[in-house]
Amino acid sequence: MYFHCGNVTKIIGIISGKGGVGKTTVSANLALALKKFGKKVIVVDCNLSTPHLAYYLGVSDYKYTLNDALMGNVEMISAVSSSDGIRYVPASLQMSDLSGISLANFEKNLKTLVNPDKVDYIILDSAPGLGKEALTVLTACNEVIFVTTPFAPMVNDVMRCQEILRKIKGTKTIGIVLTMTTNGVHEMSPQSISKLTGAPVIGEVPFDRNVTYGLVSKSPIMNYDPDSLASIGFMQLAANLTGKEYIVPAKMKMYKLMAKVRNTLLPAKVAMPKSIQAVKEDIFIENK
Repeated sequence: MYFHCGNVTKIIGIISGKGGVGKTTVSANLALALKKFGKKVIVVDCNLSTPHLAYYLGVSDYKYTLNDALMGNVEMISAVSSSDGIRYVPASLQMSDLSGISLANFEKNLKTLVNPDKVDYIILDSAPGLGKEALTVLTACNEVIFVTTPFAPMVNDVMRCQEILRKIKGTKTIGIVLTMTTNGVHEMSPQSISKLTGAPVIGEVPFDRNVTYGLVSKSPIMNYDPDSLASIGFMQLAANLTGKEYIVPAKMKMYKLMAKVRNTLLPAKVAMPKSIQAVKEDIFIENK
């Protein structure tokens, strides 16, 4: 249990070093999973350059966007819309709305949404990488969830993010969410990733084709198939965040058991090293 909310509004930045690892999928579905635990959530699309949150949520009937608030056209609260029991702030899909926009007032606008009686979590869906938009999220949030797949280049991104965080004022609690996992021996294990980064792996979302089917249907996996392996992974993540009890369905337990059997009985074409020293050498971390 890592991010217990208490009587405060938690602002969590969802960060990734690369695009395509599932950052927006995590943002949208984590919000829906938290709702199932009775939490009040606002998710904000902070990827002004290439916004996707509205598409992932399957919404298009919003009136105002984050761009409108940053331009001073409306108050931040006016840019908040509702869908499926959660609230969200979309970013504009119009290229013209990027003209003259500044992130200087982002944190000031964001703080107007903080209300412990009405909002338990504000989730910031960052732009990928460590550019200006991502750095703005890192500065504004209380805690960071870094989304990555269990492979060396992406794990290196986690450590690069940690270097940036050390330079940013304020203490940030880092948690890692692994996406598209198969529990195969070719993947870095959660234990290895935690030891390398010094950060806890607080969630794992298995590879699940239903996530793609939901995306095409403009429906988050938590709505498209609540009983899917990916949805179970998001429920486990939300349980970790809230400290709530969650009984893991037998489907997930069987999936992990079968993975262990497969890894034991079937020869693997490639496998990650077992020792941390060997892993460091494999991903080009210098010994210090």
